[in-house]
Amino acid sequence: MARWLIGPLCILLTAVTACTVCTEQIVDETTSPDRAWTTRTTVRDCGNLATPTIDVYLQRTDSRARLGEIVMLVRHNHAVKVTWTGRTQIRIECSGCADDVRFARPSVHGISIAVSR
Repeated sequence: MARWLIGPLCILLTAVTACTVCTEQIVDETTSPDRAWTTRTTVRDCGNLATPTIDVYLQRTDSRARLGEIVMLVRHNHAVKVTWTGRTQIRIECSGCADDVRFARPSVHGISIAVSR
Protein backbone atom coordinates (compact mmCIF):
# COMPACT_ATOMS: atom_id res chain seq x y z
CA MET A 1 0.00 0.00 0.00
CA ALA A 2 1.31 3.44 -0.83
CA ARG A 3 2.37 5.44 2.21
CA TRP A 4 0.40 8.46 1.11
CA LEU A 5 -2.85 6.44 1.54
CA ILE A 6 -2.29 5.61 5.21
CA GLY A 7 -3.17 9.07 6.56
CA PRO A 8 -6.42 9.53 4.61
CA LEU A 9 -7.48 5.94 5.36
CA CYS A 10 -6.94 6.49 9.09
CA ILE A 11 -9.03 9.66 8.98
CA LEU A 12 -11.78 7.89 7.04
CA LEU A 13 -11.77 4.93 9.43
CA THR A 14 -11.97 7.26 12.44
CA ALA A 15 -14.88 9.19 10.91
CA VAL A 16 -16.83 6.04 10.06
CA THR A 17 -16.35 4.32 13.42
CA ALA A 18 -16.97 7.50 15.42
CA CYS A 19 -20.56 7.50 14.14
CA THR A 20 -21.25 4.15 15.78
CA VAL A 21 -20.46 5.22 19.34
CA CYS A 22 -23.69 5.15 21.34
CA THR A 23 -24.59 6.88 24.58
CA GLU A 24 -27.36 5.84 26.94
CA GLN A 25 -28.50 8.24 29.64
CA ILE A 26 -30.90 7.38 32.46
CA VAL A 27 -33.62 10.06 32.45
CA ASP A 28 -36.14 8.59 34.94
CA GLU A 29 -36.33 5.97 37.67
CA THR A 30 -39.29 4.57 39.61
CA THR A 31 -39.58 2.05 42.45
CA SER A 32 -42.48 -0.31 43.16
CA PRO A 33 -44.61 0.33 46.27
CA ASP A 34 -42.98 -2.64 48.06
CA ARG A 35 -39.50 -1.44 46.97
CA ALA A 36 -38.75 -4.81 45.31
CA TRP A 37 -38.58 -3.57 41.69
CA THR A 38 -37.12 -0.58 39.87
CA THR A 39 -37.74 0.81 36.40
CA ARG A 40 -35.22 2.94 34.55
CA THR A 41 -36.04 4.97 31.46
CA THR A 42 -33.15 5.84 29.17
CA VAL A 43 -32.46 7.80 26.02
CA ARG A 44 -30.11 5.90 23.70
CA ASP A 45 -28.42 7.95 20.98
CA CYS A 46 -26.03 6.51 18.39
CA GLY A 47 -25.22 9.70 16.53
CA ASN A 48 -26.38 11.34 13.33
CA LEU A 49 -26.86 8.13 11.35
CA ALA A 50 -29.29 6.49 13.79
CA THR A 51 -32.65 7.37 15.31
CA PRO A 52 -32.55 7.87 19.10
CA THR A 53 -34.63 5.47 21.19
CA ILE A 54 -36.38 5.58 24.54
CA ASP A 55 -35.93 2.34 26.48
CA VAL A 56 -37.70 1.25 29.68
CA TYR A 57 -35.97 -1.38 31.82
CA LEU A 58 -37.18 -3.41 34.82
CA GLN A 59 -35.02 -5.05 37.46
CA ARG A 60 -35.08 -6.14 41.08
CA THR A 61 -34.02 -3.31 43.35
CA ASP A 62 -31.20 -5.38 44.85
CA SER A 63 -29.76 -6.27 41.42
CA ARG A 64 -26.23 -5.20 40.58
CA ALA A 65 -27.07 -4.78 36.89
CA ARG A 66 -26.96 -1.23 35.59
CA LEU A 67 -30.27 -1.34 33.72
CA GLY A 68 -32.02 -4.71 33.98
CA GLU A 69 -34.36 -6.29 31.43
CA ILE A 70 -35.89 -4.20 28.66
CA VAL A 71 -39.70 -4.03 28.69
CA MET A 72 -40.34 -1.28 26.11
CA LEU A 73 -38.47 0.33 23.22
CA VAL A 74 -39.67 3.44 21.39
CA ARG A 75 -38.09 5.04 18.32
CA HIS A 76 -37.50 8.80 18.36
CA ASN A 77 -37.56 11.02 21.41
CA HIS A 78 -40.97 10.93 23.16
CA ALA A 79 -42.11 11.84 26.65
CA VAL A 80 -42.52 8.53 28.51
CA LYS A 81 -44.04 8.37 31.99
CA VAL A 82 -43.80 5.20 34.10
CA THR A 83 -46.16 4.82 37.06
CA TRP A 84 -46.61 1.92 39.48
CA THR A 85 -50.36 1.34 39.87
CA GLY A 86 -49.84 -1.52 42.31
CA ARG A 87 -47.14 -3.79 43.71
CA THR A 88 -47.04 -5.81 40.49
CA GLN A 89 -48.49 -3.40 37.93
CA ILE A 90 -46.83 -0.74 35.80
CA ARG A 91 -48.49 1.79 33.53
CA ILE A 92 -46.35 3.33 30.79
CA GLU A 93 -47.79 6.43 29.13
CA CYS A 94 -46.29 7.56 25.85
CA SER A 95 -48.64 9.99 24.17
CA GLY A 96 -47.79 10.47 20.53
CA CYS A 97 -45.75 7.25 20.31
CA ALA A 98 -48.24 5.25 18.20
CA ASP A 99 -46.22 3.45 15.51
CA ASP A 100 -42.88 4.38 17.12
CA VAL A 101 -43.32 1.67 19.78
CA ARG A 102 -41.08 -1.11 18.50
CA PHE A 103 -41.27 -3.47 21.46
CA ALA A 104 -43.56 -3.64 24.50
CA ARG A 105 -43.87 -6.65 26.77
CA PRO A 106 -47.27 -7.27 28.40
CA SER A 107 -45.61 -8.76 31.50
CA VAL A 108 -42.27 -9.87 32.90
CA HIS A 109 -41.34 -11.55 36.20
CA GLY A 110 -44.98 -11.46 37.30
CA ILE A 111 -45.22 -7.69 36.74
CA SER A 112 -48.01 -6.71 34.36
CA ILE A 113 -47.26 -3.80 32.03
CA ALA A 114 -49.97 -1.64 30.49
CA VAL A 115 -48.88 0.71 27.71
CA SER A 116 -50.99 3.65 26.52
CA ARG A 117 -50.00 5.45 23.32
